[in-house]
Amino acid sequence: MTADSFEKAKKGMKDTAKGVKDTAKGVHETAKGVHETAEGVNETAEGVIEGVKDTAEGVIEGVKDTVKGVKEGVEETAEGVKDSAKDVVDPDTYTGSDKEREKRDYNEAGGKEPMNPEDIAEHEPTAVKRDQGTDIADEGQTGTDSPEAREKFKKSGMTDTK
Repeated sequence: MTADSFEKAKKGMKDTAKGVKDTAKGVHETAKGVHETAEGVNETAEGVIEGVKDTAEGVIEGVKDTVKGVKEGVEETAEGVKDSAKDVVDPDTYTGSDKEREKRDYNEAGGKEPMNPEDIAEHEPTAVKRDQGTDIADEGQTGTDSPEAREKFKKSGMTDTK
């Protein structure tokens, strides 16, 4: 081999070594970037996991509070229904709520209710009064088959019973 070709081979080897060294440096930097990215992904995943845990705990607490509130509301309503049912079961003692009684003025005697117990107790008539002045026969007559009686009967608006 000649000195010239030896120099060229030496230079080629140096250039190749430098290229390999630069490539190794690039690979190392890329590896370092990948490692940093992996750490960032890991931190993000841990943050997401923490966030999900916190959210889940909050939802669980919220559901527990809601269920507790609903349960208390149902119990209060059931108690109120139970109390109302006791009042309504006995029709002799149930008079309605205080608010209902305030709105009604027909509980009093002479009120708007047609069959008010006080009115019935005072013998207020609840049926149509009949006019007793529809005499068909004159005084002293005992029968109603006379022509005068039939005419009176007809004029008074009554229908014939025959």
